[in-house]
Amino acid sequence: MYLFRSSLLRSAIPTLWILVFMTSLGPFGDTEYTPSLPRIAHELDVSYAAVQQSMTIYLLAFAAMQLLYGPLSDRVGRKPIALWGALLFTLGSYICWISTTLDLLLIGRFLQGLGSCAGAIISSAAVRDSFDKDKIDLIYAKINTAFALAPATGPIIGALVDDYYGWHANMLILLVLGFFLLLAILLFFPETHTPDKQKHLQAKDIWDDYIRLFHQKDFFPAILINGIAIGVVYTSLTEGPALIINTLGLSSKWIAVVAIGIFLAFIIGSLLNIFLQSRLEPKTIVKLGLFFILAGGVLLALVGYIDYLHLTTVLGSIMVSFIGVALIVPSSVAIAMRPFKKIAGAASAMIGFSQMGIAALANVGVSLIAFEPIYALASIFAALAFIGIFAHTLGFKVAH
Repeated sequence: MYLFRSSLLRSAIPTLWILVFMTSLGPFGDTEYTPSLPRIAHELDVSYAAVQQSMTIYLLAFAAMQLLYGPLSDRVGRKPIALWGALLFTLGSYICWISTTLDLLLIGRFLQGLGSCAGAIISSAAVRDSFDKDKIDLIYAKINTAFALAPATGPIIGALVDDYYGWHANMLILLVLGFFLLLAILLFFPETHTPDKQKHLQAKDIWDDYIRLFHQKDFFPAILINGIAIGVVYTSLTEGPALIINTLGLSSKWIAVVAIGIFLAFIIGSLLNIFLQSRLEPKTIVKLGLFFILAGGVLLALVGYIDYLHLTTVLGSIMVSFIGVALIVPSSVAIAMRPFKKIAGAASAMIGFSQMGIAALANVGVSLIAFEPIYALASIFAALAFIGIFAHTLGFKVAH
């Protein structure tokens, strides 16, 4: 009976739609409420900088908790961790929805961050558990496209909802999505990993799992470059409103238009990634993406230098970089995850940690650059791209 059940577990294959749902809710929750930040600051009678802490605390919780969820899922199974994460996200969304003070909002965002990171980790690990090697790259390309598209989709919806219904309605959307994710995992997500009952959860074992990841020489450059791509996304979210409102002199409603442009760039980059899957090695696709990010930064600086500040020129430059992001994310994840089967959860967790950790550092960096928003964004794009190109050249060269 046990052998029969174990066989079923190993053969369980999750559907693409639930993998996409699990992967995308976290990054969607990052950004869906960002158009509401000015309204939240006004209604809670706090500074804009204070409200921005709600993003910082979310990213920190998101990054840190992944380091536990990954190895824990290797030992107790994928489904229990996915359920726990969805429950925490739903609870945090409820607290945000009823918030009337900044402190309560921060508590809710912290719980959202603790919960939302589980979906991306478990989704990546479940792909590694369930699919053959010849299919893994394509599956990762599809679900990580959703991961890349979700932050661009969030502000589009959030701006429209905030304009008509207020910021609490944005939190209500996240509450409803969290509840449906909880039900979807409970009813439709199969257990894809048979945990070793003899292997107990100990700090030393977790540490050993993470050390094993870095013995594979391609792993570090892959997760570093992946984090750089996500850093481009979050620095754009941080600096973008100031660029739109202060530099271009547009109203906050134009954030939705910019988000649509970024969304289109993601689609172009994602389709290009899928097209190149059968033609180029993942490492080559990643390198191409880094050059797109660099080109976008250079164009943005050029637009500022010649003082041709217009929505089309600024957005067009940013879109070039975001095409690069869409090229990098799925291919770098595939490179990082491919060697690992038994500790896929730990590998996925480290990828997620690097994504949000580097994004947080990039946000700190862009806030410290004492330039106009357009030059600050151009500088951080270029700096991230150069670091990525260096890591690609040195790291992947050493791996061979």
